[in-house]
Amino acid sequence: MGARLAVVGTVLVALTGLGTLSACSDDKSEKAAFVDAEKQAQQASLPKGDEETYLAALTKLDAKLTADKQAALDNGYNICTDFTNGMTTSETVIDAISLFSVDAKKGQKIVAIAKTNLCKPSASKGS
Repeated sequence: MGARLAVVGTVLVALTGLGTLSACSDDKSEKAAFVDAEKQAQQASLPKGDEETYLAALTKLDAKLTADKQAALDNGYNICTDFTNGMTTSETVIDAISLFSVDAKKGQKIVAIAKTNLCKPSASKGS
């Protein structure tokens, strides 16, 4: 019984030490890691669309839109998320105007390009 008590006591001390170490870590890096993980989870939940065609169509519309390809893709998937979350096309266009810093006409075209090329429907369950 004494050996078991010593093992339990050692485990408790070790766990307490881990709690102390984690409390000393940098809160900013933990928050950044959480934000990165959350972003990756959101992107992973969306089916991947035809990113190459999407970027080509955006470049044809305005080369400045794809100066940062990753930002253009992130913004396009944000538009897909808008539709997934039930936003109307008008609301999504307003979001595209904000995301891409464009006028309403380009915003409408961007939404159409994203919807056609990136926003793929999820595979239906049970079919």
